[in-house]
Amino acid sequence: MKDERYRWPEGKVPYEIDSSLEEHKDAIQKAINHYHATTCVRFIPRTTEKDYVRFFKGQGCYSRMGRQGGSQVLSLGRGCHSVGVIIHEMGHALGFYHEQNRSDRDEYLIVYLYNVKDGMHFNFQKLHPSQNILYNKFDYDSIMIYGNTAFSKDGKSPTMVARNGQKLLYAWDKNGMTKSDIERVKMMYKCP
Repeated sequence: MKDERYRWPEGKVPYEIDSSLEEHKDAIQKAINHYHATTCVRFIPRTTEKDYVRFFKGQGCYSRMGRQGGSQVLSLGRGCHSVGVIIHEMGHALGFYHEQNRSDRDEYLIVYLYNVKDGMHFNFQKLHPSQNILYNKFDYDSIMIYGNTAFSKDGKSPTMVARNGQKLLYAWDKNGMTKSDIERVKMMYKCP
Protein backbone atom coordinates (compact mmCIF):
# COMPACT_ATOMS: atom_id res chain seq x y z
CA MET A 1 0.00 0.00 0.00
CA LYS A 2 1.50 3.24 -1.14
CA ASP A 3 -0.14 5.71 1.27
CA GLU A 4 1.89 5.83 4.48
CA ARG A 5 -1.19 6.92 6.47
CA TYR A 6 -2.31 3.27 6.30
CA ARG A 7 0.89 1.90 7.82
CA TRP A 8 1.22 0.99 11.46
CA PRO A 9 3.36 3.60 13.28
CA GLU A 10 6.81 2.26 14.14
CA GLY A 11 5.68 -1.15 12.83
CA LYS A 12 3.72 -1.85 16.03
CA VAL A 13 0.38 -3.61 15.51
CA PRO A 14 -1.81 -3.94 18.62
CA TYR A 15 -4.13 -6.96 18.42
CA GLU A 16 -6.83 -8.89 20.21
CA ILE A 17 -7.90 -12.49 19.65
CA ASP A 18 -11.63 -13.08 19.96
CA SER A 19 -12.74 -16.01 22.12
CA SER A 20 -14.19 -17.63 18.95
CA LEU A 21 -10.58 -18.45 17.97
CA GLU A 22 -9.49 -19.88 21.32
CA GLU A 23 -8.61 -23.28 19.81
CA HIS A 24 -6.45 -21.61 17.12
CA LYS A 25 -4.38 -19.32 19.36
CA ASP A 26 -1.26 -21.47 18.88
CA ALA A 27 -1.40 -21.11 15.08
CA ILE A 28 -1.93 -17.34 15.40
CA GLN A 29 1.04 -17.14 17.76
CA LYS A 30 3.20 -19.09 15.28
CA ALA A 31 2.28 -16.56 12.56
CA ILE A 32 3.10 -13.67 14.90
CA ASN A 33 6.41 -15.32 15.81
CA HIS A 34 7.23 -15.65 12.09
CA TYR A 35 6.88 -11.88 11.59
CA HIS A 36 8.90 -11.24 14.76
CA ALA A 37 11.70 -13.59 13.67
CA THR A 38 12.01 -12.18 10.16
CA THR A 39 11.09 -8.47 10.35
CA CYS A 40 11.02 -5.50 12.72
CA VAL A 41 7.20 -5.47 12.72
CA ARG A 42 5.77 -6.29 16.14
CA PHE A 43 2.29 -7.58 16.88
CA ILE A 44 1.63 -6.59 20.48
CA PRO A 45 -1.31 -7.56 22.69
CA ARG A 46 -3.67 -4.57 22.90
CA THR A 47 -4.01 -2.68 26.14
CA THR A 48 -5.72 0.70 25.50
CA GLU A 49 -4.72 1.40 21.88
CA LYS A 50 -7.49 2.90 19.74
CA ASP A 51 -6.28 1.35 16.47
CA TYR A 52 -5.88 -2.43 16.52
CA VAL A 53 -6.48 -5.70 14.68
CA ARG A 54 -9.14 -8.03 16.05
CA PHE A 55 -8.72 -11.66 15.02
CA PHE A 56 -12.12 -13.38 14.94
CA LYS A 57 -13.86 -16.39 13.42
CA GLY A 58 -15.93 -14.90 10.60
CA GLN A 59 -17.17 -16.22 7.26
CA GLY A 60 -13.97 -16.91 5.33
CA CYS A 61 -10.42 -15.60 5.37
CA TYR A 62 -10.07 -11.83 5.01
CA SER A 63 -8.54 -8.72 6.48
CA ARG A 64 -8.79 -4.98 6.05
CA MET A 65 -5.91 -3.49 4.06
CA GLY A 66 -3.38 -1.61 6.18
CA ARG A 67 -4.21 0.39 9.31
CA GLN A 68 -7.80 1.59 8.97
CA GLY A 69 -8.34 3.16 12.38
CA GLY A 70 -10.30 1.83 15.32
CA SER A 71 -11.00 -1.87 15.65
CA GLN A 72 -10.39 -3.64 12.36
CA VAL A 73 -11.26 -7.26 11.77
CA LEU A 74 -9.10 -10.07 10.50
CA SER A 75 -11.33 -13.07 9.86
CA LEU A 76 -10.10 -16.63 10.22
CA GLY A 77 -13.21 -18.65 9.42
CA ARG A 78 -13.52 -22.32 8.56
CA GLY A 79 -10.47 -23.51 6.60
CA CYS A 80 -8.42 -20.43 7.50
CA HIS A 81 -6.38 -21.72 10.42
CA SER A 82 -3.12 -22.82 8.82
CA VAL A 83 -0.11 -20.70 9.72
CA GLY A 84 0.39 -19.79 6.04
CA VAL A 85 -3.14 -18.41 5.70
CA ILE A 86 -2.81 -16.45 8.94
CA ILE A 87 0.51 -14.94 7.77
CA HIS A 88 -1.20 -14.05 4.45
CA GLU A 89 -4.09 -12.25 6.18
CA MET A 90 -1.68 -10.47 8.53
CA GLY A 91 0.15 -9.31 5.38
CA HIS A 92 -3.06 -7.57 4.27
CA ALA A 93 -3.40 -5.95 7.71
CA LEU A 94 0.14 -4.60 7.26
CA GLY A 95 -0.82 -3.09 3.88
CA PHE A 96 0.12 -5.70 1.29
CA TYR A 97 -2.04 -6.50 -1.73
CA HIS A 98 -2.20 -9.89 -3.40
CA GLU A 99 0.73 -10.66 -5.67
CA GLN A 100 -1.73 -11.20 -8.56
CA ASN A 101 -2.93 -7.58 -8.12
CA ARG A 102 0.47 -6.05 -8.92
CA SER A 103 0.47 -3.50 -11.73
CA ASP A 104 3.08 -5.59 -13.60
CA ARG A 105 1.32 -8.93 -13.12
CA ASP A 106 0.49 -9.41 -16.83
CA GLU A 107 4.19 -9.93 -17.51
CA TYR A 108 4.11 -12.94 -15.15
CA LEU A 109 0.55 -14.29 -15.09
CA ILE A 110 -2.30 -15.04 -17.44
CA VAL A 111 -5.55 -14.32 -15.59
CA TYR A 112 -8.76 -16.00 -16.77
CA LEU A 113 -11.46 -13.73 -15.37
CA TYR A 114 -14.17 -15.69 -17.20
CA ASN A 115 -13.40 -18.64 -14.90
CA VAL A 116 -13.76 -16.56 -11.72
CA LYS A 117 -16.92 -16.87 -9.60
CA ASP A 118 -19.29 -13.93 -9.67
CA GLY A 119 -18.47 -11.40 -6.99
CA MET A 120 -14.85 -12.55 -6.65
CA HIS A 121 -13.25 -10.61 -9.51
CA PHE A 122 -11.85 -8.03 -7.08
CA ASN A 123 -9.29 -10.63 -5.98
CA PHE A 124 -7.76 -10.44 -9.46
CA GLN A 125 -8.10 -6.72 -10.18
CA LYS A 126 -4.84 -5.31 -11.50
CA LEU A 127 -3.63 -2.22 -9.67
CA HIS A 128 -2.64 0.96 -11.46
CA PRO A 129 1.09 1.74 -11.09
CA SER A 130 0.16 4.73 -8.92
CA GLN A 131 -1.56 2.39 -6.43
CA ASN A 132 1.32 0.09 -5.56
CA ILE A 133 5.01 0.09 -4.79
CA LEU A 134 6.97 -2.67 -6.49
CA TYR A 135 9.74 -3.19 -3.96
CA ASN A 136 11.20 -6.14 -5.82
CA LYS A 137 10.46 -8.66 -8.57
CA PHE A 138 7.25 -10.63 -8.96
CA ASP A 139 7.33 -13.68 -6.70
CA TYR A 140 5.45 -16.80 -7.84
CA ASP A 141 6.00 -18.31 -4.38
CA SER A 142 4.86 -15.27 -2.37
CA ILE A 143 2.67 -15.89 0.66
CA MET A 144 0.41 -13.24 -0.91
CA ILE A 145 -0.43 -15.14 -4.14
CA TYR A 146 -3.36 -17.49 -4.69
CA GLY A 147 -3.27 -20.96 -6.19
CA ASN A 148 -4.09 -21.70 -9.84
CA THR A 149 -7.80 -22.41 -9.33
CA ALA A 150 -8.64 -19.83 -6.64
CA PHE A 151 -12.30 -18.77 -6.81
CA SER A 152 -12.85 -20.92 -9.90
CA LYS A 153 -16.50 -21.27 -10.97
CA ASP A 154 -16.20 -25.04 -11.23
CA GLY A 155 -13.39 -25.57 -8.71
CA LYS A 156 -11.13 -27.06 -11.41
CA SER A 157 -10.59 -24.51 -14.18
CA PRO A 158 -7.62 -22.20 -13.73
CA THR A 159 -8.27 -18.60 -12.79
CA MET A 160 -4.61 -17.77 -13.36
CA VAL A 161 -1.47 -19.49 -14.56
CA ALA A 162 2.19 -18.55 -14.31
CA ARG A 163 3.77 -17.59 -17.64
CA ASN A 164 6.85 -19.60 -16.63
CA GLY A 165 4.73 -22.75 -16.17
CA GLN A 166 5.23 -22.94 -12.40
CA LYS A 167 2.36 -24.30 -10.30
CA LEU A 168 0.91 -21.61 -8.05
CA LEU A 169 0.37 -22.79 -4.49
CA TYR A 170 -2.15 -21.59 -1.95
CA ALA A 171 -1.11 -19.92 1.32
CA TRP A 172 -2.24 -23.01 3.26
CA ASP A 173 0.44 -25.00 1.40
CA LYS A 174 3.18 -22.63 2.61
CA ASN A 175 4.97 -22.34 5.94
CA GLY A 176 5.86 -18.68 5.80
CA MET A 177 7.00 -15.69 3.82
CA THR A 178 9.56 -15.97 1.05
CA LYS A 179 12.80 -14.00 1.06
CA SER A 180 11.18 -11.38 -1.19
CA ASP A 181 8.07 -11.15 1.04
CA ILE A 182 10.35 -10.49 4.02
CA GLU A 183 12.31 -7.86 2.05
CA ARG A 184 9.05 -6.07 1.22
CA VAL A 185 7.90 -5.95 4.83
CA LYS A 186 11.32 -4.66 5.88
CA MET A 187 11.30 -1.97 3.17
CA MET A 188 7.71 -0.84 3.82
CA TYR A 189 8.31 -0.61 7.56
CA LYS A 190 11.88 0.71 7.26
CA CYS A 191 13.44 -2.12 9.23
CA PRO A 192 17.17 -1.78 9.91
